[in-house]
Amino acid sequence: MSGVSLRYPAATRDALRDITLSVEAGGVTWLYGALGAGCSSLLLVAAGLAPRHTGGELSGRVSVLGVDPATEPGRRALAGRIGFVTADPVSQLSGVAATVWEEVAFAPANLGWPIERIGSAATDALVRLRIAHLRERDPATLSGGELQRVVIAAMLVLQPALWLLDEPASALDQGGRTRLGQLLAAEARRGAAVVVASEDADRMLAVAERLVVLDRGGVALDGPPAALLAGESIREHGAGSTAIAALARAAAAIVPSEAPPAALQPPYPLTVSDGLARWQ
Repeated sequence: MSGVSLRYPAATRDALRDITLSVEAGGVTWLYGALGAGCSSLLLVAAGLAPRHTGGELSGRVSVLGVDPATEPGRRALAGRIGFVTADPVSQLSGVAATVWEEVAFAPANLGWPIERIGSAATDALVRLRIAHLRERDPATLSGGELQRVVIAAMLVLQPALWLLDEPASALDQGGRTRLGQLLAAEARRGAAVVVASEDADRMLAVAERLVVLDRGGVALDGPPAALLAGESIREHGAGSTAIAALARAAAAIVPSEAPPAALQPPYPLTVSDGLARWQ
């Protein structure tokens, strides 16, 4: 996208402000920022859902997999090629599936896939998300974490060229978050472009090759996650860092000295092992 701005109806400022951003296939790009920074809005625009379903005004140029997702020809060209996942899995259910298997098979069936291909792909998606045992369950009876994995499986079955995920691990436990990270890394290795909006810095540090920090609707920082998370500039734009980096910053703030010791100065350690290596 180039020079993209978005303002929702009745809003007093732009949700996105002159955004120019491109992502490459085969990598994981992480969107990070404070509440209202624009991460969710950017994903909605890329998916062709804003302003079509949200209302508002959009300006600039949007090109997703070579087409404009806001146009009817673009939507047809992108059918089945984007895996869009939100933090609210209930809102993504088809509403017509009686079982988990039917939910995962719903999109490819609507795209006209042969039944043999649907069966194989849906089964594989269930296995990869570790929910094959839920195959015959009614989605309405599932826990939040189970339902979130079903929604991700319903996108994975398509083998999308582009993943757009907004806090996709919000209902997952720690094990589920780790497995999701592994899945997204595997999808990038397959050749997909993966874009994830997430507040989980500790988890995303191990997954993403690129970090884009948004602030008040614009791109504030763009670079390697470790370099940005370990520095001070990320805090100037309302974003946080890993738990260990936050601990180091807090310790530096209470040291009774104008100049904290080198062990408490940036670049901050980002993991437990980094912290032990520096502070022992």
